[in-house]
Amino acid sequence: MLRPPNSLSGMLHRLAVEGVLRFLVSGQCYGGNISSATCFRLMLDLNKRVYNHTPGPCRIVTGITDGAAGLELVREVGIVIISTGLANAYGNETVRGGLAMIQLEKEMAKHETKPVKIEGEKFDQNKFAPLGISSYYSKGRILVYVVNSHPERQCVEIFTYHKDKNVLFHRKSVCDARFTSIYDVVVVSADRFFISNLAYMSRGKLQTAELVMQSSFGALYFFDGRTVSLHESRLSTPSALAIDRKRKLIFVGSLLNENVRVYALEKDYSLTFRTQISLLSSPAGIHIEEENGDIWIALHPVLHQAYLVTLYPNDEKVRSSSQVLREDGVSWVITEPYANDGATISASNAVVYDKDHLLIGSMFGRLLHCDVLNPSIT
Repeated sequence: MLRPPNSLSGMLHRLAVEGVLRFLVSGQCYGGNISSATCFRLMLDLNKRVYNHTPGPCRIVTGITDGAAGLELVREVGIVIISTGLANAYGNETVRGGLAMIQLEKEMAKHETKPVKIEGEKFDQNKFAPLGISSYYSKGRILVYVVNSHPERQCVEIFTYHKDKNVLFHRKSVCDARFTSIYDVVVVSADRFFISNLAYMSRGKLQTAELVMQSSFGALYFFDGRTVSLHESRLSTPSALAIDRKRKLIFVGSLLNENVRVYALEKDYSLTFRTQISLLSSPAGIHIEEENGDIWIALHPVLHQAYLVTLYPNDEKVRSSSQVLREDGVSWVITEPYANDGATISASNAVVYDKDHLLIGSMFGRLLHCDVLNPSIT
């Protein structure tokens, strides 16, 4: 039942719902070439089914119960930094946002994480809901950049990580009024990074209406060390970000368009579009393998399931399928190393691969570690 428009929010809510209904009736989808009903079915992945398979033995990593929505490999020191507690941004106030780490070793006797302590006088951890993570390593110094997706504080939090003490020292926050639904961050040099903004509206009914209408109001912003500037506008749901080892290519995922756009990073930090990779699944996290340039992608293969998970972040019975794709950096052949119907890991949102170790992080639940037995054919 619609609320009467006795307030501005009520009127906006009614207009948003009416806009969605007009969209579904009009049939304006893919240039009007297919019916609105078919369009809606394809967008929500109502036609898909997921079949379970793994690249080798897998096990649940201990120490993570509140999600691993973001994963960042710091290759120089062999650790993966993990963002936890994203459910706090979706109304589950019993969950506390934080960061953890896991050490990757050739032979892992234990598969467990350790919480990372955060220090900083001006840092409010009660308003911290971490999502995307990126890092920059230089001369033994590790800088960590974390997207804070808390509804009251949409910022990129910048830390210095001390591995010996396992402590993150908060340096500063980069905030902007245009940050309404920031998703991921990718660092190109010290304190210079790109930020993806999924939609024009913040989370809620209006954003849902915006996404259902498949509007292209997402954006890519750039922070040059001093100010935030708009780099790319009119993007459709820009989500995951990544950069290659040579720092010459930027990868931008699109949740609704189910693809990854590849840009060349110029010397002045401008972007030149190069190509587009079709996935037929919604990318949520991207990892670029340093040695050969292979692209590892965590995806939501059945989008309506992922949407339901965000509506009920504290209900373990509501599950979403998980998927990992790998694109060969040379041949561009796409394979599927991992898929699950949500029983083992729900709503895969992040992925890291390093030396036969595959880590898959969920939005609100577990962290999974798999041994990749045949990396050449996975």
